[in-house]
Amino acid sequence: MSENTRALRRPGRRAAVAAGLVLAVGLGVSTQAVAQAATPVPVKASAQASAATSAKASAAPRSITGFNGDLVTQTADFYGAYIDAKDDAGGPDTKLAKALRTHYLAPAFAKRLAAWEKKNNLDGVLRAQNVPVEWTVSEGRNGLETIVSLTYGGGESPTTTTRFVVKHAVAGGITDIRPTTASPAKPSPAKRSVSGRTGDSVTQIADFYGAYVDAKDAPKGPDTKLAKALRTHYLTPAFAKRLATWEKKNNLDGVLRAQNVPVDWTVSEGRNSREIRVTHAFGGGETPTVTTDLVVKLEPVSGDVTDIRRTSTH
Repeated sequence: MSENTRALRRPGRRAAVAAGLVLAVGLGVSTQAVAQAATPVPVKASAQASAATSAKASAAPRSITGFNGDLVTQTADFYGAYIDAKDDAGGPDTKLAKALRTHYLAPAFAKRLAAWEKKNNLDGVLRAQNVPVEWTVSEGRNGLETIVSLTYGGGESPTTTTRFVVKHAVAGGITDIRPTTASPAKPSPAKRSVSGRTGDSVTQIADFYGAYVDAKDAPKGPDTKLAKALRTHYLTPAFAKRLATWEKKNNLDGVLRAQNVPVDWTVSEGRNSREIRVTHAFGGGETPTVTTDLVVKLEPVSGDVTDIRRTSTH
């Protein structure tokens, strides 16, 4: 990422927090297993290697790709948008956090998780009191599991990583989140993974679009509460008002600039630090694939969306 893009990070409530604040306790697991899982995994890379990696990453354009209906994508959409909600500049966005939990968690698990949180005084989704600086979602051992890695600290604080196995029901919905000491499979063409950085503008727009597509494409019909909460969180009030007027006139969804949802999408850096490019692919199978390119403009301080314009369709 470029230095200008990093400057767009939300001021947020996030600060470098000592590793002692990061606790990971599973629901319904033994005390011994809890103690083992609660131990953060230290990052072993040297400062020199980290600097080299950072320089290499900043040189390459940042991008995130998602696929509609893909379990790794959906888990990344949930965790990414949830972290954004918890890290909001004006304090945690409780309406968005609640809407996300209602959409992605199975009702029975949501109830158990609330009881666990009350007992442990921690956020049950993150298993911590603070938010991570980076996160990665990757494939698990089978088609109904994903592995979530959350990295905390950085700067003057020690960096620690905690990992969870997130279990999903066949019909959809997260049914469990449990700590694990197992390392995720190394990224490869055969193993899908999605990574994000807290406060990074590309990550935030990918979180927004990913969760928004999930809300519009919910199995029982569009999740209007989640879609509204997402728009309220990520769009500036002035643009949200203009967008509603545009939608009424054009009979299209203003965020997607379409009446249906894409099958996949890519979010990447734009021409400058105030622009993000979003590419949607519609169709597939026996239907011709149509691709639309959007430019999403950002408010320079907060990083909120101030405009969405379609640049091409092909």
